[in-house]
Amino acid sequence: MSEASPLNRRTFLSGASIAATALALGPGGRASAADTPRSASAASSSDAAQGVDLHWLDGRPAATTGTAWGVPWPQGKVAADTRFALQDDDNDQVPVQSWPLAYWPDGTLKWTGHAVSSTALADGCHLAPGTPAAPKQPVTAKRSGDEIRLANGVVDIRIARGGPVAIRSIARGGRATAHDGRLILMLQDGPEDTANPRHTAWSGVVEEAEIEQSGPVRAVVRLTGRYRKDSSSRHGSGSRAILPWTLRVYLGAGDESLRVMHQFVWDGKASSDFIRGLGLQLSVPMSDQPYNRHIRFAGPDKGVWSEAVLGLTGLRRDPGEAVRSAQIAGTETPPVSEWASTVQAGWKDLPQWGDFSLVQHSATQCAVWKRTSRKAAWLKHAGFADRAPGFGYVGGVSGGLGFGLRDFWQQFPRAFDIRDAAKDTATVTLWSWSPHAEPMDLRAYDEASHGLDLAYEDDRYGFGMSTGMARSTDMQLWALDSTPSRDDVATLATTLARPQLVADPKTYHGVDVFGRWSLPDRSTPARKQLEDSIAGSVEFYTEQVKQRQWYGFWDYGDIMHTYDSDRHTWRYDVGGFAWDNAELGSDAALWYQFLRTGDPQTFHLARAMTRHVTETDTIHTGPFAGLGSRHDVQHFADGGKEPRVSEAYTKRFMYYLTADEFVGDAMRVPLKLDSTLLKYPPLRDYLDAPAGVPTVIRLGPDWYALVSNWLTEWERTGDNKWRDRIVTGMRDIAKLPAGLFTGQQGGAVGYDPATGHISDLKLGGDWGKVNLSMVFCGEQIMWETTDLIDVPEFRAKLVEFCRYVQAPASEITDHFGFKFSTGAPGVFYSRMTAWAGEQTKEPAVQQRGWDTFRNDGGGKAWPDPVHVDGSAVFSKVDELPQADFGTNGVAQNILATIALLAVAPDQAP
Repeated sequence: MSEASPLNRRTFLSGASIAATALALGPGGRASAADTPRSASAASSSDAAQGVDLHWLDGRPAATTGTAWGVPWPQGKVAADTRFALQDDDNDQVPVQSWPLAYWPDGTLKWTGHAVSSTALADGCHLAPGTPAAPKQPVTAKRSGDEIRLANGVVDIRIARGGPVAIRSIARGGRATAHDGRLILMLQDGPEDTANPRHTAWSGVVEEAEIEQSGPVRAVVRLTGRYRKDSSSRHGSGSRAILPWTLRVYLGAGDESLRVMHQFVWDGKASSDFIRGLGLQLSVPMSDQPYNRHIRFAGPDKGVWSEAVLGLTGLRRDPGEAVRSAQIAGTETPPVSEWASTVQAGWKDLPQWGDFSLVQHSATQCAVWKRTSRKAAWLKHAGFADRAPGFGYVGGVSGGLGFGLRDFWQQFPRAFDIRDAAKDTATVTLWSWSPHAEPMDLRAYDEASHGLDLAYEDDRYGFGMSTGMARSTDMQLWALDSTPSRDDVATLATTLARPQLVADPKTYHGVDVFGRWSLPDRSTPARKQLEDSIAGSVEFYTEQVKQRQWYGFWDYGDIMHTYDSDRHTWRYDVGGFAWDNAELGSDAALWYQFLRTGDPQTFHLARAMTRHVTETDTIHTGPFAGLGSRHDVQHFADGGKEPRVSEAYTKRFMYYLTADEFVGDAMRVPLKLDSTLLKYPPLRDYLDAPAGVPTVIRLGPDWYALVSNWLTEWERTGDNKWRDRIVTGMRDIAKLPAGLFTGQQGGAVGYDPATGHISDLKLGGDWGKVNLSMVFCGEQIMWETTDLIDVPEFRAKLVEFCRYVQAPASEITDHFGFKFSTGAPGVFYSRMTAWAGEQTKEPAVQQRGWDTFRNDGGGKAWPDPVHVDGSAVFSKVDELPQADFGTNGVAQNILATIALLAVAPDQAP
């Protein structure tokens, strides 16, 4: 509560002085290059405009299926219509396809996306403005009647523009490899323990089709539709339409494989729609003799499971070494006339194995099954392993279909089913959700809410519902002209690990993207400790993912929130202490650490987390469309649906670094909030909108999250309506009596989604109860936005907020004319304090940021994990000795350290 009226002369004059300081700063509000530690970055930015060196994140792969990536460019250096050329380490030109991802305010390129085909395999390469080399076998995408045709000189693909068959055919050299590719769904009307549940079959019906890219290096076709129930005579003919889906098909120049990426949004009835199976099914012609037909599955550690439909090894009579060797190798056997006479006479009496399955039951156990037909029993001991990489093959010596599922074991339950391989046409199903597992259950874990005080759970009005979640499956299909060798199977399986091209940290740092962050600094013992603490955090979570088995269809990519040292486990069953859902910026912390180090381990953690957050934790449709689900026992279980979870800012890292179209789609989901917030305002339980005010939001984290969505859409499209919406809010906030210190109910203000206007609710009350207002990357959102949009009066309010959010009471009183307490957590707001000192050229305030950080326990040395085994635990584990260890603190420590080293490097210990 303020102890004096905020509307006094001292406040006005002090605010004016802050504004003058802001106006004195250089372009975009920065200090001059001579005064700021970022001058080194500015110098390297001009070099970046000359081109960018790229390398493989995990080292040069043995093979790829093509890859895409993003590159940043300095402001004002690269025109929007610039073309790009790629040259490998041997100075050979590599065909590359390029497109814009984002623009600077002046219209120059900020981020570009690029793609190469599977032929690009040099150790490194250099991308620069220039004329791209033409591929020898360019890919084309053309509409032809009711279908889209993709061709690249190796394979031809026909994609339907409507109907229940999405991929009509895949052919190579005039021979059909596969046809009738159909998205399939199996539902049952009750959970596993329901007596006699009713099963129904559904097909994904294509409703729209568009060509997103038409070559020459990569073609992309986007299909959308919904699932409809099958009838006895027609697929997908039912009247009910559920689970809206998107399917993208990618084909590269000269490639023998196509990528198929599928994502569905859950809009079923959790009480009666239980997914029994979800997958892509294709038909594969089988023309070779049964002994020349082969089934192959990749196993862990380059292992291969390989058998023929009709086996000629292990028989009582030997057909001959040449026959056995050929079948094991997958090559054509000698003619039957050259076999041993006893085998010539009797081989047709041998069993023909028509059905095969590779089933990934969990993250640590998979099995191969086989049987002769549906009328016979399974042999479920054909093969066992822990983690299958997700590659298979069905066909013969004259060719067949290779197929792969990325994150096969990580997103269990997965499976491959091959049926009727002994007949003229085999059927292959790539199961995103395996029908060999229990059906998917998306009901809440309890019928009651458990409260914030004890369980830290916000289950308002039963809002903890699963409606609107999404999940994707990344598949690859190969049109192969022969049975792949065992070594080739192992190599093809490695391509499912997504080989990725990236630039080095100095390149990313040199072009001023993603706000304010630092490169690693180990120049003093204290700074080395800070860096070791960040690296230790990443290493600890990497090992916890493995040890605690944080895998599964919906769970993979997330980590847990808080630890329970009494039970020696994370609080997986205690309300809001369970899954993290990127609370307090754990995703951003990982991405910033990758940007500054280039560490592959950090990249993989971050990418999996962003995929998870944009799908499982983001609400794509339904009543809460555009919001995200707060952390809980189940990812969707918490009633707190928040803009901060779905905000585009923390998703930009993955989108711009990988040019991933599905993340690009997800960043537009929160643009739906303009309508959602009218019905479900963040403070709906605490504060009703006064008459004439459309809805109520908080400045932080709500408005900051909205700004990040508008900023992202503005830079992606160049449409100034999004910029203008930000400017409107900035100008309105600058007029608020308390500015960014508006503290009623955590910063409550009126908001009009139709115009973007912010209004003062005139509630009175406390100034400055900031709590978590800026800690969901709010400061980075504001720093980056104010550098791009020049609204001096708002920048003055931002500098003022950061300058006094952790200031001593005497300074607050001297500045405002009264005192108030912000309650700003030390580590959380230390970087805001230091930034303000940089902006106002007050080294003492920059030092205060560091002092506040360290006095609150920031940057402590990472303790050695403690090993726990024996009767205290179910299985041996490693844990940290602190009883209250949690991801919130880790994320904020990392974010604060990285930012402090950027905005107050001279004051670093």
